[in-house]
Amino acid sequence: MTSDLSQHFRSEEQPFVQQVQDWLMQCQAEYRMVLTPFLNPRERFIVDTLVNRLAEVQFVSSGIFDNAEMQRGLFLPSYMSADTIKTTDFELKLLQIQYPQKFLEMRHSTILGSLMHNGIERKSVGDIVTDGNDSWQLVTTDVVARYVQTHIERFGKVPVKFDEVDTEMVIQPKLNWELDDILTSSLRLDTIIANAFSLTRSQAKELVENGQVKLNWAIQKRAEFEVAAGDLISTRGFGRLQILSDNGLTRKDKHKLSVAKLKNR
Repeated sequence: MTSDLSQHFRSEEQPFVQQVQDWLMQCQAEYRMVLTPFLNPRERFIVDTLVNRLAEVQFVSSGIFDNAEMQRGLFLPSYMSADTIKTTDFELKLLQIQYPQKFLEMRHSTILGSLMHNGIERKSVGDIVTDGNDSWQLVTTDVVARYVQTHIERFGKVPVKFDEVDTEMVIQPKLNWELDDILTSSLRLDTIIANAFSLTRSQAKELVENGQVKLNWAIQKRAEFEVAAGDLISTRGFGRLQILSDNGLTRKDKHKLSVAKLKNR
């Protein structure tokens, strides 16, 4: 990787950058499609940045849901056209969760926690969404879908069932992002969290240092880490915060940030 390219990415992202380069080499050397695990938006941005420097490789992705956060990607050699790619090429399955609503209040964390408890890696699972009316769906790989349908029969003591459904039956996710402006004395991660969720600085710092905070989908334990426009902060128990823009300093030298907040589900 050339030095001018590496400066686009943070140091903790370098292993993934190397992984992308390996996929690119495989696609070019073997002259075939290369399918990735589920990638988050930041990872897909890195992929696009690297692929755009090459004329002989294309990259496409899908997560079934409209504007899916987690998507599987395909690297295509030059002889293939993105227009010929079908949903089945991504080897995805859409699962509808059947459960007794009377006995279980379903949450995103309940579903994901159960999958992780059963040894399923996060990169093998796409978006988990609800329509806001107790209907829940998730996207997984073909292999994981078969495992889930065979091995996961309960959430705690409550029976559940995962039914494969056609992609035409996909629900529209209900996400209530709230736009806001916040003032902050610095761009430190703990300071931003404290201002966004009405916490003390020490409370926010403790959350970060205890591994309760993700920055761009990766755990970030450095409370002093400076965030930037475009960053997504996930704070366990409180919700998500997207930094939309840094609108400069006020007369009192405070940063005025435009943000979008998604409260904890």
